[in-house]
Amino acid sequence: PVTPRQLEALIRLSEARARAELRRVVLRSDVEDVIEIVQSGSDFQEQFLQTAVRKGKSKPNAIVDRLMQYMERRVRGGGGREFRESELRERAGPGVSQQDFDKALQRLNDPGTLTVSGSGTYMFNP
Repeated sequence: PVTPRQLEALIRLSEARARAELRRVVLRSDVEDVIEIVQSGSDFQEQFLQTAVRKGKSKPNAIVDRLMQYMERRVRGGGGREFRESELRERAGPGVSQQDFDKALQRLNDPGTLTVSGSGTYMFNP
């Protein structure tokens, strides 16, 4: 649905388009050009807003934070530094894709915070 304000803007833009072509009369092609420009602008705006809505950390970084908190709490509580992959997967949170989980493990592994210690087990190095 088009609001009266938007319709007035389309009329003004169409008139400006005709004046740019040194015409006093607005042609159908002027209106079509303006509509195309406005639509492409609104498409861009929607895409921009969708990317701007993403606040905070990326999924893998949020998973890293959750896993770090869990592992630090457990180590402080005397639970040991070795973790099963299934245990970490469970602590990553519901709905976490395998790809995001793997990225999070890689980000923990790169600085040596979490190293592979055996088949399906990891050693936490705080």
